Amino acid sequence: LQAPPSPPRPPRRPMRRIMCTPLSQRPEGSTLILFDVDGTLAVPAQLAEPEIVQMLDELRQRYAVGIVGAGDFKKQEGQLGGADLSARLDFVFSENGVHAFRDGAQIHCKSIVEFLGEARWEQFQSGLKALLSAEAAETERLLQLASPSAVLADRSTFLECRECTVNVCPIGRVPTLSKEERAAFEKVDTEAGLRRRIVERLTSDYGPETEYQLTFSIGGQIGIDVCPCGWDKTFCLRFVSPEEFHTVHFFGDKTYKGGGDYEIFDSPRTIGHTVTDAADTLQQVQALFFAGK
Repeated sequence: LQAPPSPPRPPRRPMRRIMCTPLSQRPEGSTLILFDVDGTLAVPAQLAEPEIVQMLDELRQRYAVGIVGAGDFKKQEGQLGGADLSARLDFVFSENGVHAFRDGAQIHCKSIVEFLGEARWEQFQSGLKALLSAEAAETERLLQLASPSAVLADRSTFLECRECTVNVCPIGRVPTLSKEERAAFEKVDTEAGLRRRIVERLTSDYGPETEYQLTFSIGGQIGIDVCPCGWDKTFCLRFVSPEEFHTVHFFGDKTYKGGGDYEIFDSPRTIGHTVTDAADTLQQVQALFFAGK
């Protein structure tokens, strides 16, 4: 017997866009509210709900608003309402702010290859390949738990080169896993500690105490973010003048030590807020910034 087809998902409600008030005319324009993207505004690799995009629009009537995520600009744009994202927010900090925009204009961009130089970059890639190969049996086991039909040998894109930084994915990004498979992998990986173990080994071989000066953190549901020391999310704060922005709030889900949001969450420049998902973000923002207004 065939299972009955799943009911169609109800269509997304159209987003109601709000004309933005110039920053100088906003009542709380000296307060910047920054959001992580994956796990905070949207499920990783999925579209944000219309309520989230509308929340950003509404916040921007009173406050300065921006995002800071490890993903590249095109992915962020796709998740958060499509084209012209850099013009719809005051700040867009892609790849932790190494690729940065303000008011629609690019203000910074530099690649990890430039930072390392060609020789060290090649050495890093060779070492990473050997490490992933050594972990292949455990990686295969966890992949099978998350997606029984997937085979590690048939997968690719274990190192994703973005505009400025890179992301390591032990199980490969291609073919794309479903939302449910990604969530299942995150769960079994958290229990088994595969990504955590890879981060520890990469930090030992290429971390701050080595000539490579790289940092590694668990990012999203299936990846490991890689960037030079100082290129964590606090990098974006160099473009946020304390004279112009007296208060900076940051919302993120991976605010624990070793998570991609930890450094900016822990920075003395920010007031940090830990969230569990986009719905929690919406609830906290409503309570903090809209209650009584």
